[in-house]
Amino acid sequence: MAPRRAPETQPTRRSGRIEAAKVAQQAILDEQNKVKKPKRFRRPQQRRGCHLLNKLPGEIRNMIWRNVVVQGSISVTSEGPGEPALLRVCRQIRRETLRIPHTENDFLVRIVHYDGAALAPFARQHERYGDATSNFRMVMTGNPNWENLLKWLKEVVAHWCDLIPDLSDDDSDCACCRWPHKTNDKILAGMFRAAMELRGRVMWAVAEKVLEGAHQALAAVSPQWA
Repeated sequence: MAPRRAPETQPTRRSGRIEAAKVAQQAILDEQNKVKKPKRFRRPQQRRGCHLLNKLPGEIRNMIWRNVVVQGSISVTSEGPGEPALLRVCRQIRRETLRIPHTENDFLVRIVHYDGAALAPFARQHERYGDATSNFRMVMTGNPNWENLLKWLKEVVAHWCDLIPDLSDDDSDCACCRWPHKTNDKILAGMFRAAMELRGRVMWAVAEKVLEGAHQALAAVSPQWA
């Protein structure tokens, strides 16, 4: 006698929900496996590399640091070059290295269209860690731009920036092209002197009004400054 087949049972609502949940969960897992997640331990690996470098003797480390950051002559503009990448490896290397590029390189700072404010952060760092007289030279090129000049003067007044042109009274052109001494340039020199005298004494809003008065005299001499 042939065995009897058990009748097929219809799935209940509960079992259907369980199966649907399993299918949805598996779909989520499959989707997650397709996505390549970034490595989570990149920063610890960097710190470990820094730690290995710091195990080297101090003389060897200094040789490596100087080989990376000492370039001789560096031209600095508003577009760069910025800090050496070595200074961003870890804090200890930054502390050991930060003075080296400022004391052992010669910097030619190019200010274009009187945009000195763009180089104020570099100037402040160089003043703190370097020698501001022996290896720092400034060249000004481009066209008059009152908006840029006003921002530069604001850096001098409000943020004690010492990135200023040569203010000597020599009537001859400066040999290093820092500051050609013409009538309008002497007015500009007076504006920088005024900015240095006003900083720490008055708010920028007051200093700005004083400099705006000098701007009128400057524009009268040279219409390019209007």
